[in-house]
Amino acid sequence: MHHGSLSRTAAIDKLRFGRHTHGVDIQHNPTGTLTSASGARALEQDVRNYAGLVRSFVLKDIRTRYAGSLMGFFWTVVHPLLELLTYTFVFTVIIGVSFNDQYSTATNALFLFCGMVPWLCISESLSRCTNSIRENASLVKKLRFPPSVLCTCIVLSEAFSQVVRFSLLFGAALLVGHGLSGHLVLVVPMLVIQMFFALGIGMLLATSQVFFKDIQHLLGPALMIWMFITPIFYPASYFPKQFSPILMLNPLSHLVGVYRELILNHRVPDWGSIVIFGTTALLAFALGAFTFRRHAVEFPDLV
Repeated sequence: MHHGSLSRTAAIDKLRFGRHTHGVDIQHNPTGTLTSASGARALEQDVRNYAGLVRSFVLKDIRTRYAGSLMGFFWTVVHPLLELLTYTFVFTVIIGVSFNDQYSTATNALFLFCGMVPWLCISESLSRCTNSIRENASLVKKLRFPPSVLCTCIVLSEAFSQVVRFSLLFGAALLVGHGLSGHLVLVVPMLVIQMFFALGIGMLLATSQVFFKDIQHLLGPALMIWMFITPIFYPASYFPKQFSPILMLNPLSHLVGVYRELILNHRVPDWGSIVIFGTTALLAFALGAFTFRRHAVEFPDLV
């Protein structure tokens, strides 16, 4: 995100501040050590105290994503629609993949997009979070605001894109006669849990990138491997049995499965998958918040 034009120092100085070091608000627990729980609480406090700044950054990111283009904000709808049509054509028409013998071409497309939508959101969030601190060095060094705002804004912005994609997916399901069910209400809490997961991993990557610049070069291949071991382009049943532990340990395989159960099969997913992904998301968020808050004081001197 490009936030140079948002450098309204006077407006930001009116916000509430705690104890600062190099402009970073660091909160410790009574024993003087920063724990994962206190790190998560401190991050929540940052978002509460700087809600106006977070909202401003997210809206600016959404507006400027297609700034200067002829159709502007309309691309927010057109872009994911083109994605849906492209993936459908390649996998169901050219390659001729059928994910289930009972699926029509339209249902195969819905199956594919159910996996692609959360993957695009998470992968984009992680890619952008990784360089968020270094790309916004001027903010980290000069403005008195917590750097965690940067990762938070990225995840919220990408979540908005996922909501748009899901809206198109739901519309497509109705259009082809597949229908929707009341179980879709569970998509909302799953999206929230997914955001905590992405934010936790994103903060870990952002922190690591400050100390090790090679992280951004390793991330691309890592994401590619992660994508192919996640049942996005194939059903989980296609995964070789000898490698089934990989599937079980992959949190995104559980997330994708939950979304497909809710959207395609119109039923409540296996609670085991929800618990596994939810637990993984909370652990990732706690670890990410702890690591980020512990090293945030060093960011201004390293970027």
